[in-house]
Amino acid sequence: MQIDNKDFLYVTELKYLGVHVCAGQLLKFSVEHHMSKFYRTFNCIYSRSNALNSEMISVELLKSYCFPFLFLPLMLYLCLRQNIRILENCINRALFRIFGSCDTSSLAYINICTGLHNIKDLVGKRHCSFIDKLISDVRFSNLLLVYGSNALYRF
Repeated sequence: MQIDNKDFLYVTELKYLGVHVCAGQLLKFSVEHHMSKFYRTFNCIYSRSNALNSEMISVELLKSYCFPFLFLPLMLYLCLRQNIRILENCINRALFRIFGSCDTSSLAYINICTGLHNIKDLVGKRHCSFIDKLISDVRFSNLLLVYGSNALYRF
């Protein structure tokens, strides 16, 4: 029996637990789905908050509702620099739309004023706050002590 290549169906991406793995020789992850969810949420929020004529309300709504779609891929796996640039571009385009500015120097000033420096810094702050909460939890501290004492007796 001869098998033709036209009988096979090839896929370029695989979705598993919210992570999109791209086909290829090296392990790559796709962020396009997270990007589309971000834009969908942002467009909905912006269309409703535009009537308020307050840019800061739109920025706060952007932070609270849209950022989880951008932070999810960064929390699940280590992103490439190219994917991080794509996600930062999402934030920049949203700020361009909110403030109506198209100059990069004014965008940098807006980022400083609103606290949206870059994604790596924001993710680093989230990681630090998560670790601080874990360390301050008594149950986790006791778990670390038990694990440390068991590790000493293991060897």
